[in-house]
Order: sequence, then C-alpha cells, then structure tokens
Amino acid sequence: MPKFFSRTVIAGLSLVLAACGQSSISLSAAPPETTGEVQTLSEFPIPTQAIAIAAPVEDVWAAFTTSEGYQAWASPFAVIDLRVNGTIEASYADDATVGDPANIVISILAYLPEQFLVLKTIQAPPDFASQDVLDRLVSVVEFESLEPNLTRVTISGVGYTDEDSPMREFFLQANAWSLGQLNAHLTEAASE
Repeated sequence: MPKFFSRTVIAGLSLVLAACGQSSISLSAAPPETTGEVQTLSEFPIPTQAIAIAAPVEDVWAAFTTSEGYQAWASPFAVIDLRVNGTIEASYADDATVGDPANIVISILAYLPEQFLVLKTIQAPPDFASQDVLDRLVSVVEFESLEPNLTRVTISGVGYTDEDSPMREFFLQANAWSLGQLNAHLTEAASE
C-alpha cells in the first residue's frame, strides 16, 4: 500500500477522532494475556477492549464485514455494504427486513481491509439513546495479525463524556459480549 494512501487514511481518522472531542488515541493496544479472554484496557475517556482469537485475520475480518459472517455470531439479521459510507444494518429480530425502524444501522466511515473499521451508529432502536449522543460516538475496530492463526481484535469507543457513564457501561458489557461471541464462533468454525 502506498505510504501516501496510508498517511491520508490515518490523517482522516485523526480528523474523525478530533471531531469527536478526543485529542489523541493510540491505535495499538496491549496484547491480551490469554487467547479467547476479553480484556478491558481502558474504561474512560476511551473505553477499549481487546481479545486474541485463534483464527487468521482474514477469517476474523470476514466474520465482521460480510453479511453471512456477521449473522453467524452477531445477529440473526444483517446486511453489510462494505465501503466508505456503506452500512451495517442489523437486528436481533429473526423477522427483520432492510429499512425496519427498529434495526441498528451503522455507517462505515473508513476502513483498511483486515486492519481497521471506523463505525458510527446512525440509527438505533427507538428509545435506545438520544440522537445527540449517537452523533458524537464513533467506534474504532482494529484487527491485528499476531501470528498466522492468531488475531487481536480491539474495540475503542470515542466521544464519550462524563455524562455518558450509563451508555459507556452498557457498551463495555455489550462489546465484551460481542467479542466473546465472535471468538466462540471462530473457535467453533476452526474445530469443524
């Protein structure tokens, strides 16, 4: 990948993070000590959690960025349009369809294949959170190949304020659950 492109993407990511009120963020986290164990690396101001999954980075990426892969571990309904300004539209309802107002719709702000995603929730189920809160929160999901069959996934939430403690706590639990589900799915797939 050309250095100019990498620097442009990182500069763009820095602008996104700065717009969310964060002056700096480290995009590399300390490695989890145990494979398959979710570790909370930071709770505030940028909640960060990571897990090392015994699977190649391309498998972890596909599970996170394809409709079929996402449905296997995250939600029974998911439609993913992987591109800048594309979306992840998902629901925990088996009978959900595209465009349902109760669906979760996440915008893909930026990505580098098998390296990172920058995501912003643009629609949540009714009564979940105010649009003001959703507008300032961004998630950065990093994928790092540690070995041929070992990948670290790190999720960081950017844009939280002191007043967002209940939302931050909710996402610390939800992201830990999600990382655990992703790990369980890929571990099971590897044993088949």
